[in-house]
Amino acid sequence: MGGALRVNHFGWRLADRKIAVLLGNGGASVQVRRSDHSVAATVTAGPAATDEDSQDSAAPVDFTTVTATGDYYLYVPALGLRSYAFRIAPDVYDVVGAAAMKAFYFQRCNHSKALPYASDALPGFAGRGAQWADGACHLADAALMPGPGSAASGTLDLRGGWHDAGDYQKTLWSRGVPELLFAYELNPGAWRDGQLNLPESGNGVPDLLDEVRWELDLYVRMQRPDGHVLSSAKGRDATVASPPSASDERRVYFDSTSPEGGGWSGGGVTLTRATASAVLSLAHAAIVFRGAGQAQDGERYAAAATAGWAWLQARAVPAPEAPLKASAASAVFRMDPTIAGARAAADAFDWETWNGTAGSSASPGDGVIALGAWHYLANASGTAVVKSQVRAGVAQAIVETAFREAGVYGGMLGEPGNGWDWSWGSNRNQAAYGANLMLADRFGAVGSRASGEVRFLAQKYLHYLLGLNPLNMLYLTNMAAYGGEHSSFQIYHAWFSHSGGDGDHGNAQYNGKPAGVDEPLYPYHPGATQTSVHGPPPGFVPGGPNAYYSGSYRLADRARPPYAYRDFSVGCDWSGSACRAASWEITEPMQAYQGAFVLLASFFMSRP
Repeated sequence: MGGALRVNHFGWRLADRKIAVLLGNGGASVQVRRSDHSVAATVTAGPAATDEDSQDSAAPVDFTTVTATGDYYLYVPALGLRSYAFRIAPDVYDVVGAAAMKAFYFQRCNHSKALPYASDALPGFAGRGAQWADGACHLADAALMPGPGSAASGTLDLRGGWHDAGDYQKTLWSRGVPELLFAYELNPGAWRDGQLNLPESGNGVPDLLDEVRWELDLYVRMQRPDGHVLSSAKGRDATVASPPSASDERRVYFDSTSPEGGGWSGGGVTLTRATASAVLSLAHAAIVFRGAGQAQDGERYAAAATAGWAWLQARAVPAPEAPLKASAASAVFRMDPTIAGARAAADAFDWETWNGTAGSSASPGDGVIALGAWHYLANASGTAVVKSQVRAGVAQAIVETAFREAGVYGGMLGEPGNGWDWSWGSNRNQAAYGANLMLADRFGAVGSRASGEVRFLAQKYLHYLLGLNPLNMLYLTNMAAYGGEHSSFQIYHAWFSHSGGDGDHGNAQYNGKPAGVDEPLYPYHPGATQTSVHGPPPGFVPGGPNAYYSGSYRLADRARPPYAYRDFSVGCDWSGSACRAASWEITEPMQAYQGAFVLLASFFMSRP
């Protein structure tokens, strides 16, 4: 087993174009072998060419002609090279989407993780018997006080919601929620009740909606009587972090209309951002839950979105937040076409000439413009002229941008000095490129490009995240039980990489490759050899390669962006005043990464 043959470690559907990558060796003969080592096909690698981002000399290996369901691997007889195993099947991506969606359950705040739910068992997959049980955490969230500098709204019940990332804060930035709602709305056949092994499974509601409701109900609780929404609930000064139920951090909330200060963890959320983000998600949730027959929830979310919009409409926003307000307006206009102010704000925005990208930024701007564009195009009440402008803007900013950067592994925007997408959270950008291309295709906004070529490029980004990349990394945690090899086993996470109050030391239960997992290329880096009993829960999306990584730990190859990665979880490793490790810049998961990935995967999951 070597790293010279790159494949999607889960595989391809029957009718997909199937193109793997062989380093160098253009023109080599490559066998497609079944799991019993018999030869299903022999193909010839194309000419090797230099990939722009990785600088790899990469030869395409096209085996599209293999369409029979089964387990396979690639083999180069002249070189003695073989690939990881993969599967060809109609439902090959179903467990991928389900595991990534189930990861949100392990991020629930104020909720116990109990067996049989807190395990790697998914319907159709028994798993390895791994488990991640814990009691309810941060119970004081039911009576939180405001943090320093925040508006004095008194004691509030702010139960629910997800931990935002590897820490335990809860934020109103709509991280992941819009993407999950589109994943269900546009691909409802991919999601069903009982799919994720949740406590709510069996209630007649698709599990995805049960899970996203846990977050949305926090949004409603964080809304104030005048309609605006608080920005976050955060903590600091913890002496024990792991497991979450033992965390002793002091918790407070912050108001979106006040600066976040006083030395508390996390950056500021300026002025209207939290409210606009909540309105965008709540209006969309009203549409989706009503459409799924959950009228009571739909009406609650509609009322909250309407009140939030009334507050937001009355206020000017800073220029960087104008796209976010416009996208919120677009969602509200779609939810209720009679809200004239929302329609006017959505119609007035310049959807055609925005300087967007196929990626999705964590800050207000390009990413949220795309969300607003999809809502406008999905709105039967939208103005035809504006829809034409939206389609033109999407075709230029998203579709043509992606094709301009297309390479053997997908391709991302920029150069080292001008905001390269190979930055903190690059895996989110990978997922957002692919998802936005699929959305553009779904809404007929591909410009001069053919639908088939847009979908093919979109799937390249999924292939990248599932192993067809320069490091052979499956950028999901602990997927071996589901057939995914070379997955991540070390992420920066307060629960899964720490133990009690030990800071940088690894958690023997959850940090590192489980002893029962056969992974021939582990450790992926000689300085990251940790093993554990269970590993982290399956399906978490780590941040990804970061060409701007500020730590001093050695990565695979910092000079080539897709190689600027290391599967490790050391937090800081202080040296004087310098933080040498900073693994959070590379391996910390975040709901924004998770939601984008689930949305992308949903387009390729099977339908009953």
